[in-house]
Amino acid sequence: MRFFLRCISYFRGDVPRILWSLLLIFVAALVALLQPFPLAMLIDSVLLGKAGSSWQHRLFLWMLPAGMLGQILTLAALTLALVLLGGVLAMFQTMASVGVGYRGCTRVRCDLFRKLQHLSLSYHRAQPQGDSIYRLSQDAFAFQTILNVFVGNILVSGVMLAVMTWMMFSMDWRLALISLAVVPMLCGTHGWSQRTLRERWEVAKRADAGLTTDVQRAISAMWLTQAFGREDDEYARFRASVGGSVRAMMHVHWREVVYGLLVATILGLGTALIFGYGGYLVYHDQYVAHAGDAGMTVGKLYIFIAYLSKFYDPLNKLTGSGASMAQAAVGARRVFEVLDRAPDVAEAPDALAFPKAARTLELRDVSFAYRPDAPVLRGISATIAPGEMVAFVGSSGVGKSTILNLLPRFYDPTGGALLLDGTDIRRLKIADLRRHIALVLQDSVLLPTTIAENIAYGRPDATPEQVQAAARQAGAHEFILALPDGYATPVTENSTNLSGGQRQRVAIARALLTEAPIVILDEPTSALDPHNERMITQTLNTLKRTRTIIVVSHRLSTVAECDRIFVMDAGRIVEHGTHEELIAAQGLYHSMARHQLLVDEEEGAVAAAAAAADDPQG
Repeated sequence: MRFFLRCISYFRGDVPRILWSLLLIFVAALVALLQPFPLAMLIDSVLLGKAGSSWQHRLFLWMLPAGMLGQILTLAALTLALVLLGGVLAMFQTMASVGVGYRGCTRVRCDLFRKLQHLSLSYHRAQPQGDSIYRLSQDAFAFQTILNVFVGNILVSGVMLAVMTWMMFSMDWRLALISLAVVPMLCGTHGWSQRTLRERWEVAKRADAGLTTDVQRAISAMWLTQAFGREDDEYARFRASVGGSVRAMMHVHWREVVYGLLVATILGLGTALIFGYGGYLVYHDQYVAHAGDAGMTVGKLYIFIAYLSKFYDPLNKLTGSGASMAQAAVGARRVFEVLDRAPDVAEAPDALAFPKAARTLELRDVSFAYRPDAPVLRGISATIAPGEMVAFVGSSGVGKSTILNLLPRFYDPTGGALLLDGTDIRRLKIADLRRHIALVLQDSVLLPTTIAENIAYGRPDATPEQVQAAARQAGAHEFILALPDGYATPVTENSTNLSGGQRQRVAIARALLTEAPIVILDEPTSALDPHNERMITQTLNTLKRTRTIIVVSHRLSTVAECDRIFVMDAGRIVEHGTHEELIAAQGLYHSMARHQLLVDEEEGAVAAAAAAADDPQG
């Protein structure tokens, strides 16, 4: 019950609309209860001359004129009016309930999206994107279904059943008891269906979410598929995934149609019993006992059979709501799985406000492991003063990029601490911490919007002049002006209309526009040609002393002019110093430089300079 109350709580803001919808439902139900009476009166009162004594008969009798033809036409007009009135009421009630459902679904989606934004990167890297998309796009509708089942199936159908049961007992208690005799059978069938359908829906939901994930992955890797000619393999994988999803859904629908057949059989049995016994009562009361109005008439039997179909409809909704509720409960639980998940990186309740300013960054004996048995960082210590340009270098897998993930608290260290001006960053408000940091990632993500909007993404209130100033500082202004629409040029999906160097410079401009005091660049030149690498390096050199710049790279030519270089190996800092100091130390950095031919080039330049000094006329 707590689970379902939590689901319904998303509709608290729509209580007035729900009450209005319920009022429309009850009025429409009353109109539906009156619809059989014009025909019953035509049979009994007009054609057979039997004046009924019920309040329903009296309600219609005062509307009828004196002549038989007028009475027939009036009853026909009343039938049409009741049908039209019921249709109009149903239309407004449907739109009211649909609006309530969509508003609640919107609240669920917003809460879920906000939660996904706050969950740590470790969750998103471990969870398929397609699964999150499915929870947002499909599972969120479960709350709308649960509301409809509670309000439309349980509350409204329960009231309707009570009213119709009273009316049927007031007409003939024997037929009413026969009508209720099928209820235990319906309840037993419902219980069996509820158990089996819940299990089948859980399997089907997982299969459907897996299909969404496979589609997302296949589309995002389409270039790879085409480049290596794997279209047939990917098609086979997709077809197998679709087949698994279809099989799971077919199992669900088989359970549903079998349940529907059992319910129809039970309801058909009840209708047959009423029809047979009611027909016998009409024959006995009218042709044997001559009971007249006091007995069962053809009109009363018609009303009873009409009520019986209306009686079984809410009863069927009550007993058949199990299938819809089972499916919806699975979807809602999948949403709550995310909403109830505690983020790996959480803000402290008493987190400190931290205004943006140039600050000293310290890594104090920092350790980190993604898994307990696989440490990535082992006791890293470094202090970076405001305005310094430093680099962390080393081969792949030594923990360079992990340091960058720790600085904005995408992850927290498993040992040691990171400090800004001596304050542990875990004590700061996360938003304030991240305002200090601007990231330029190895694969710069640009959105499918204009160049100007991409640059201003971290500062949407920036003026066009400020955007252009950041682009000039990043060395991007000239190539942007050469584009067809300049700064208004739209970036295509996956940024295919820009080169790697252009994407990097736009990303650097985006970082600079935020005026964050710390700029972090992860492998900024790893995929660039020498020309673009030199341009990015020149851009970084122009930023010296204006920002704290932290560069992670395995290409030493990118970091040679840094104030300090930290050389990493096996999760530790094994050397640090300037480029010249590290070359002279003949250690790991020197070995990396020789491997990248930097030392040979420098030694050749030194030899040429010495030869020129010995031979001035050379």
